[in-house]
Amino acid sequence: MDLGKLLVNSTQIHVMRVLLCPDKFKDSLTAAEVCQALAQGIKKSYPEAIIQSLPLADGGEGTLDVIQEIFGGEWVKVMVKDPLFRNIEAPYLWVKDRQHAFIEMSRASGIELLKKEERNPGVTSTFGTGELILHALKLGAKQITVTVGGSATNDAGMGMAAALGFLFLDEQGNELAPKGENLVHIRQIIPSPIENKLRQIQFQVATDVRNVLHGAQGAAHVFAKQKGADEEMIRQLNNGLINMSTFFPNNEIAQSPGAGAAGGLGAGAMFFLQASIHLASAWILDLVAFDQHASQADVIISGEGKIDVQSWEGKLISTVIQHSQTLQKPIILVCGGLQDRDKIPESMQHIPVYPILVPPISLEEAITQASTHLVRIGESLKL
Repeated sequence: MDLGKLLVNSTQIHVMRVLLCPDKFKDSLTAAEVCQALAQGIKKSYPEAIIQSLPLADGGEGTLDVIQEIFGGEWVKVMVKDPLFRNIEAPYLWVKDRQHAFIEMSRASGIELLKKEERNPGVTSTFGTGELILHALKLGAKQITVTVGGSATNDAGMGMAAALGFLFLDEQGNELAPKGENLVHIRQIIPSPIENKLRQIQFQVATDVRNVLHGAQGAAHVFAKQKGADEEMIRQLNNGLINMSTFFPNNEIAQSPGAGAAGGLGAGAMFFLQASIHLASAWILDLVAFDQHASQADVIISGEGKIDVQSWEGKLISTVIQHSQTLQKPIILVCGGLQDRDKIPESMQHIPVYPILVPPISLEEAITQASTHLVRIGESLKL
């Protein structure tokens, strides 16, 4: 017997399996582009490595692109109203074979659609988001998922509901325009003529915001200032959210985590659409079957454009870390910039983090040449 041949045949050479699962690097690279750059670098040092790319998103910008990579589908463009009731073309993703529409509310009702001087949550509306939902219903959607974030609004979904046929009346029985400043004047809500149809649809809201509807931790007090509100407007908007909540069947909706997302759209979706609210990061990981892919990997590499204190508190990165730790898989993080080092939780301080933005690299270079630097980082990783 040839002992040497026996040893060769009985020895299995383990090939490193790497799972790349980053979020986008905002204003720089998509999640898929981050994967491509890292994979290129890793292959230089580990040419035999098996690399799987699983681009992720946090429920905000870029989420629908990730979903399209998984399920396919087509972009449907619709003329709708922007936050100030001006005409705008907004797309949503339609996956016909699943009869599932995916809508990013920011495409119709987002703050980035407005100039800085136009931002005023008292007069903005989610009407356009409701128009996107209505269009999806007409296409035959049985499931509709709305990802929320980056909104210009604080109308508790009043605009969305108005686009779907609900009417809001004041004390004199006059119809109210569906915008934030009118929440406080609502005295009667007339149901939509398509309410029964709405009850037959499975609605979901995906958000990483866990705020309640009103109060100190509610939509107005926490988010309205960055949307253009002053202190008096914040107080009025909060009173409006309280008024809207009096129409809810119980206090559970207003106090649900995520009710305050997108200026109260979370609560509005629960009330008008019977929607369920999901933590966006967990929803995304479930959607892409993250645990299944991660269980086959030897090392997991994730990251995002900026890692800061929010990254560790329920955002996508922290959720990826939790899943990786549960599966007992080592994880490495890459990012454009690393902030709040002193606030990294003790349970995560052992995780290697590789930022692009280190001296002498400038912020501009970190953004414009991120791909080149990620190739370099990928090549330097010790796996």
